[in-house]
Amino acid sequence: MLKSSEWPYRARTMSPDGAAAKSPANAQREPLQAARDRLFPPLKNKTLAQAANALAQNRLADASALLSGFVAKKPNDPAALNLMAEVARRSQRFGEAEQLLRRCVAAAPESAGYRFNHALALRRLEKFETALAQIDGLLGKDPRNPLYLEHRATTLREMGRYLEAVDCRRAMAELFPASAEIWVSLADSLKTIGREDECIAAYRRSLDLDRSSVAAYWRLADMKTYRFTEKDIRAIEGALTDGSLAAEVRANLHYALGKAYEDQKQYASSFDNHAKANALRRLGIEFSPEGLVTHRLNCEAVFTEGFFRARAGWGCETAGPIFIVGLPRSGSTLVEQMLSNHSAIEGLGELGDLDTVMGERLCAGEDGWSAHDCCISGRLEFRNGLQKLLPRVVPSIQAGDCRAWGEAYLENTRGRRATDRPFFTDKGLRNFGHVGLIRLILPAAKIVDVRRHPLDCAWSCFKSHFPTGLPFTSRLTDIGSHYANYARLMAHFDRVQPGSVHRVIYEKLIADPEGELRRLFDYLGLPFEDTCLRFYENDRSVKTLSATQVRKPLFSGAAQWLPYEQWFGQLKATLGMVLDRYPDAPD
Repeated sequence: MLKSSEWPYRARTMSPDGAAAKSPANAQREPLQAARDRLFPPLKNKTLAQAANALAQNRLADASALLSGFVAKKPNDPAALNLMAEVARRSQRFGEAEQLLRRCVAAAPESAGYRFNHALALRRLEKFETALAQIDGLLGKDPRNPLYLEHRATTLREMGRYLEAVDCRRAMAELFPASAEIWVSLADSLKTIGREDECIAAYRRSLDLDRSSVAAYWRLADMKTYRFTEKDIRAIEGALTDGSLAAEVRANLHYALGKAYEDQKQYASSFDNHAKANALRRLGIEFSPEGLVTHRLNCEAVFTEGFFRARAGWGCETAGPIFIVGLPRSGSTLVEQMLSNHSAIEGLGELGDLDTVMGERLCAGEDGWSAHDCCISGRLEFRNGLQKLLPRVVPSIQAGDCRAWGEAYLENTRGRRATDRPFFTDKGLRNFGHVGLIRLILPAAKIVDVRRHPLDCAWSCFKSHFPTGLPFTSRLTDIGSHYANYARLMAHFDRVQPGSVHRVIYEKLIADPEGELRRLFDYLGLPFEDTCLRFYENDRSVKTLSATQVRKPLFSGAAQWLPYEQWFGQLKATLGMVLDRYPDAPD
C-alpha cells in the first residue's frame, strides 16, 4: 500500500522528504513525482475529492464517513474502493486494504493506478512474488515508468535480492540522469551492499543536481563515517532560513547539521541542533514510556521460575534461531556481522516475524480484538495490545499452542533463507520484550543480549535518524526510561532462567573481540572460527544505520557521550541504579 509520502491525493503534493514537489515545468528533473501525478489524475466527484482531501490531512474519521455514504449507493465504484483501501491501510488493516484493492482492480481492470496500489498492498503483506508479478506486468506495458521501476527495486530489496535491486536503480539513473531523487535511491541501495565510495558519489551527484536535496544530507549523516564540507554546512544552514519548510524537513536538516558540528568538535552547536531535530520529530506524536513499565511488570508477574518449571519440554525444540536483542545503537549489527561470518550461521537482519506470530495468536479468540490492535506496522507494541493481553492469555496457553507458535515462526522465516546453514540470526531488537515467549515457544533457541554503556547508547539514539520512527528516541529521559526498563526486564530473566540469555557488553567486545566471541560461541555450542574476527570482509547486505561502520575493522575510541555530559543530568537521574551498576545487571 502507498506510504504517506506516495499518497497521490493531497491538498499540496509533497516530495518523499516532505518538501513541496517540483513544478510541472521541472517534471523531467523529478520523474517519480510526475509519474505519480499521471497515475492518479484529480478526482472529479465532489464527495470523493472531499474524502481524498480529508485523507491528505490525515482526518481518517471524516474520510471514512464520506466514503461509507458514497459506497452505500455505489458499492463497486473503483475510485471509492481505492480511497477506502487507504483508510484501511492507515488504520493498520492491511488484509482489508488488499481485499478492497482486489475489488478495485476487478471493477477497473485497465487502470494502471489501481493495479499499482494493489501491488504495493501485496508487498506490505509480504506476498512478494505476487507483488513482483504485478509490477512486472505494468512494466511490460510501460517499461520506462520510473515509479514502477522504483517499486520493483524496493520489492527486490525486501525479498533479499539486493544486487538485482541495485541493477534496477542503476537503470533508472541512466534513464533519468537529471533526477536528484533517483540518485538518492541508487545511493541507498549501494550503501546496503557495502559500495561506500559509489554510494557517496551517488549522494554527491544528487546534491550537484539539487543543493536543497534534504534526503542526501541526512543520509550522508547516517553513514557516520562521512564528513561534511564547509560548503555543505553553509548550504544546510541556508536551507534552514526558509520559513516555509515542513517540520520533517527542518528536523532532517538539523540532524545533518548536528552531525557536521560534532565532527568539528563544536559540541554545544551539535547538541543544540540534535535537540531541535528531536523536538520537531515529536510534534504530533503521543508517546509515554509507561507502556514498557507495564509490560515489564506483567512479565515479572507471569514469567516466574515456577511458570517455566511447570512448562518444561513445551514448545518447538528447533535450535536454529539466534535472537539478537537489545536497544538500537548498542553494537547489535556488529555482533550479527561477526556471527554471519561463521560457516554455520546465516544473518537475516531485523525480522518482524515474531511480532506477526505473537500478534495473530495472542489476539485470537479475544472478543473485540484483532491482530492489528497490537500490531503496528508489523511491530508488536508494548503500549498497546501486548501489555493488556499477555497476563490474560499467556497463562492459559497449552503445550500444543506453544509448539504451533514456534513452528509458525520458523515457517515465516523459511522464505527469507538463502542458504542451508543450520542456524540463523533474527536481529529484531524489540524482541527483548518477547524473551519470555521465546523461551516458551522456542526453548532451544539462543538469545544474545547486546548492551552498550547507557549514556553512550542514549546519546547515539538521540542523535540518530530512524526513518521508520522510534518515538522513545526523541527525548533523553524517554531513552533513559526505556533503557532502565529493558535492563530490569533482562535482569528478571537472568534470575528466573539463569544462563538462558547470553550478554555481550559492547565495550568488552571492542577491547577483546576474540575473547568475547569465544565466550559467545561457547554459549551457542559452536566452534569458534577466525573468520568471525574479519567481519568487515563479509559482503552480506546490511540495512541498519551501522551498514557503513560494520564494513571497517574495529577501532577503540573515547566514549561518544563524554563531550555532552553537561546536558545529561536528567538522563542520569532517570537511569539511576542501571547506570551506577553498569555493566552489571541492576538489582
